Amino acid sequence: MNLRRHFLIGILGAILILSLQALGQAPQEPPPATAPAGTIDNPVRLNVSVDMVNIPAIVRDSSGSYVDGLKKDDFKVLENGIEQKLSFFAQDSLANLSVGVLIDTSGSMRHKLQQALQMVREVSLALGPQDEMFLETFADDVDLRQKFTKNPEDIQKALRGIRSGGETSVYDAVQAGVQEMKNAHNGKRILLLVSDGYDTRSKINMDQALDLLKRSQLQLYAVGIDDDDNDPLVLRQPRYHVYLYMLGELTGASGGQTFRMYTGRNYALDSIAALILEELHQQYTLSYYPTAPTDGTWRKLEVKVDRPGTAVRSRSGYYAVPQSGPQSRPQSQ
Repeated sequence: MNLRRHFLIGILGAILILSLQALGQAPQEPPPATAPAGTIDNPVRLNVSVDMVNIPAIVRDSSGSYVDGLKKDDFKVLENGIEQKLSFFAQDSLANLSVGVLIDTSGSMRHKLQQALQMVREVSLALGPQDEMFLETFADDVDLRQKFTKNPEDIQKALRGIRSGGETSVYDAVQAGVQEMKNAHNGKRILLLVSDGYDTRSKINMDQALDLLKRSQLQLYAVGIDDDDNDPLVLRQPRYHVYLYMLGELTGASGGQTFRMYTGRNYALDSIAALILEELHQQYTLSYYPTAPTDGTWRKLEVKVDRPGTAVRSRSGYYAVPQSGPQSRPQSQ
C-alpha cells in the first residue's frame, strides 16, 4: 500500500510540475495597439528644457484647390527672417479633432439663429468617432451648454431650446473658449465662432482677445452670418451687416479662416460643415526647435512653399514662452 501511495503521489507531483511549466510558457495577451510614436495622437515626449514650435499650414494652388503630397523639403519656415530646420513634418489627414463651438445668441441673431444652429448640428454629425466637441453660447454672458463629448446626441440635446436676446460678448466667448479648450484630449484643437457682428458687451477688448489666441495652441475659424439685402424680410428689418474686420483679425491671428453666409438663403449646410472639416484635415504640420532662446518675445513666422502658383496660409507668429514642465509636442501653433 505504501508503495502504491508513493507512486500516486509521484504521478500527482509530476502533473503539477508539468501544469506549472505549461502556465509559464502560455502566450501572453499582446499589448493594445497604439498610434506610432511621434504622430499627432501619440506625441513624442520632449525634454523640459526644449520647446518645439508647431505650425499648421494650408497650401492652395491658383484655382483655390488644396495641394496634396508635398514633402518636408518643399517647405521653408522663417522665424524673424531666419530659416529654421524642420524636425517634424506631417499632413494630418487622419488626426483626431477637438472642436469648441461658440454660438452668438444675441438679439441681432433673431432671424439667423436657426440657420446657425442647424449648421452646428451638421458639424457635430460630420465629426469622426474619436473627435470631440464642446458647445458655448454667448449674448450678455457666456454659457457652457455642453462640455467635451464624443457623442453627437449630446450636442443635439444642448442645441435645443436656445433663444436669442441681449447684447454680444464675442471677446469674452473667445476667452472662455480658450479656457475650456484646456480640457481637450486630441492633438488638433479648433474653435468655431458663429456670429453676425459687433462686440457690445465683453469685459475684455479685441487686443486682449487677440493676445489670448496668439498665446494659445489652437486655431479659430469663424462663420459670419450677414443680412441679405435682397431678402424681403430683411428689408423690413434694420440691416445688420457682419463685422468682417473683427472676424478676420481673430481668425488671422491663429491661422484660421472666416466663412460668410447670408440670412435666409438656402445652403447645403451639411456641405458647409464638410467644407470646414475638410480644411482641418488638409493641413500640413511643420515643427522645429527655435534657434533663438525662449525669452517670451513675439516671433514673426513666415512659411514658404517651393511650388510655383501656390499660396500658404498659417499663423503669423507666436510668443516664445518657455514651457513650465514636461510637455507633449504642441498640438497647434
